[in-house]
Amino acid sequence: MLSVEFADNATVRLDAENELQPDALLRFRAEDGGRSRISDDGYVEGALELAVEIVLSSASYDLHDKLPVYRRAGVREYLVWQIQEQ
Repeated sequence: MLSVEFADNATVRLDAENELQPDALLRFRAEDGGRSRISDDGYVEGALELAVEIVLSSASYDLHDKLPVYRRAGVREYLVWQIQEQ
């Protein structure tokens, strides 16, 4: 059986220069083919299966700054859900 883990607001070390904190994430455990792991100090490291951002005012940052970082790191799916006031 495939082991899938969910986390919200977890810090993810994608590489030596980028630590991001998606609103939610899904990852497979390494023993099930996942490309991320939990570090000795409790951070998620490596490419996720899914990173999710729920945005109101930060859409530009999430779509133009974070997206290329997730792509370079090999994140398989990236979902940005833009909500509106009222």
